[in-house]
Amino acid sequence: MNGAEELLSRAENKQKSGKYGEAVELYLNAAKKLEEANNWEGCSLAYAKAGLLFESIHKNSEASNCLLKTVTMLHKLSREDERVALYLSHLGLNFFILEKFEKAAESYTRSAKIYEKNKLFRNAVESYWRAGFSYKQKANYKKAESCYKKSLQLSQQSDDKYQQATVLGLLGILYGDAMNRYEEAAAQYLKSGELFKELGEMNEARDKYLWAFQSYLNAGKVEEAEKLMASINKFFPENNQYYI
Repeated sequence: MNGAEELLSRAENKQKSGKYGEAVELYLNAAKKLEEANNWEGCSLAYAKAGLLFESIHKNSEASNCLLKTVTMLHKLSREDERVALYLSHLGLNFFILEKFEKAAESYTRSAKIYEKNKLFRNAVESYWRAGFSYKQKANYKKAESCYKKSLQLSQQSDDKYQQATVLGLLGILYGDAMNRYEEAAAQYLKSGELFKELGEMNEARDKYLWAFQSYLNAGKVEEAEKLMASINKFFPENNQYYI
């Protein structure tokens, strides 16, 4: 055990000094020693440190391998706390970068459920919408919509208006860009814009109103589009160059 602890200490020192290649090798060697000693808790932590370091230097395949070992070990130890949810979220990120979108979505969903169980709703909301975005990249729009709606439900439950506005915008993109449900897209964008305006996020609000305007045009709802543009030009006079 002392050998593993020494390796971990050396790895942390190497990492602090910016010698990441040496640091990650030391973390991996420590993980092997801890695994040989059946210290699964310590082993999982060593793999997590290696995985997060690989992620920071953009070695996403290596990062995903290490983080997968971490969450697998912690699952066997029946761990379902914030730390596991965080590792699952990082695992989802690395899978997403590698364009393994289905695996990314599954990791984010597992992360979200643990965050939700531990009443960490803001984290759960983000993990659910990231799962939805991952499913969208895989063209699994039904699952994407389901994740977005779960994310929206939790953000409403926790009265997190910024996250509500964000998720409504994502739903708008899903309905409009992916599913050709333009009127529904416009409705989501309008709700998002209203919330962003209420929060004082005026650039975000303006963008969502303009996206709603375009969605109405795509749906052939010219009258609704004209009325909305009149409101946009009144509230955001700097945008009065937009015409139908």
